[in-house]
Amino acid sequence: MAVLATFYDHIKEIAKQENIPVVEAMKEAKALGIEKLEISGNNILGREDELGQELAYTELGISGIPAYFDFGRDLDVKKQSEPILEAARYLGADKLLVIPGFLQEQDSREVQEKQIQNMVDSVNALAELAAGYGVALVMEEYDSFDSPFSTIAGVRRFLDGCPRLSCAFDTGNFRFMAEDELEAYEGLRDRITHVHLKDRAYTQANGENGKTARDGVVIYPAPVGFGDLKIEELISRLKRDGYDGVYTIEHYDTNRMLDYLRQSAAWVKARI
Repeated sequence: MAVLATFYDHIKEIAKQENIPVVEAMKEAKALGIEKLEISGNNILGREDELGQELAYTELGISGIPAYFDFGRDLDVKKQSEPILEAARYLGADKLLVIPGFLQEQDSREVQEKQIQNMVDSVNALAELAAGYGVALVMEEYDSFDSPFSTIAGVRRFLDGCPRLSCAFDTGNFRFMAEDELEAYEGLRDRITHVHLKDRAYTQANGENGKTARDGVVIYPAPVGFGDLKIEELISRLKRDGYDGVYTIEHYDTNRMLDYLRQSAAWVKARI
């Protein structure tokens, strides 16, 4: 059964913007139909007990853990990953969204290629280690020029090189690299097990900061379904292909987080 989720970072932003405690912001999200939270490793490590209590009190689950690594330069997979895997097991998270590292512009193409292969090899090693914790690995196309997995081809290289890795399809990140989201879906749909619902708008609202895409177009955050991307068609194709998992609503950088979440949740619930 399809499940609505959002990011714990969004919950914290709601608490800040609305001047309410984090637990109250979690309750607001729950009332809108959010059932799970995606909580980054940065928010978890050292706060496992506190987070566990927050989740239990608000009856929210955890849909996954985005975690940053530096596998391009540091091949000690076990040392980098064990703390977050232990936290995942403690909190009952069964997915780790792996962000294996970033490239540096000043490095030669040869050095960058070696680092990318190190990342692929390390993700393979991490997948084997994570399986022992009951945790599966997913990867999204990360919207950064320094990311070797920011394009269709970049994500596909990791998927093809890592049999246990699956795709966390982000509906909005391919636009950052000037790629079409429907084309991206068709190229990756055989490995999708997790979805981030992110819309983008070409016009500014509420004075929010935009992000300049590879083709020079400035893109702004938008409630899901209210921007300029083909979100409704993507959901239709996901349902056509039998996807029935987590849909994580995402709109970083908005200064109206609760309002955006309210609009997004209502729009998505009507379509899944």
